[in-house]
Amino acid sequence: MVGLAPLVHGVGPSFGLNTGSAEGPAAVEFGATSAFVQQLDAGGITVPDVSYTQIVTRYDELVIPYTSGIVAEPNSTNFTVQDQCPQDLADHLSLASDPVAARDVLNALDPAHAEPVRCSVVLPAIGAVPTGSGGSS
Repeated sequence: MVGLAPLVHGVGPSFGLNTGSAEGPAAVEFGATSAFVQQLDAGGITVPDVSYTQIVTRYDELVIPYTSGIVAEPNSTNFTVQDQCPQDLADHLSLASDPVAARDVLNALDPAHAEPVRCSVVLPAIGAVPTGSGGSS
């Protein structure tokens, strides 16, 4: 494991991070090859009449491989941040405040008023780098 994974899976509990349950470390069960994920995938994870949007980053250091966050099922739309904006280096931590991910969410929630993604530099852990008043695209 690289990046944040050793912290969360190894020493996280020492710092009060809840990475497990009574049966064992829950975080491990979200690995792409875990029995839990394999069982979930085997039965399908989407239901009819619901739209799903997944947003992943190639630089995710907790979801390994990052492609395990991609769902190939009906009514499911997948976005990889770097396919939209190569200069966006968002990792697991900064994805939550990433402007590209935010636009993808807003567009999924209101497709009738979808707006194009505006690219900017996003750094791992730090997030978006402020730009001048004109922004960038």
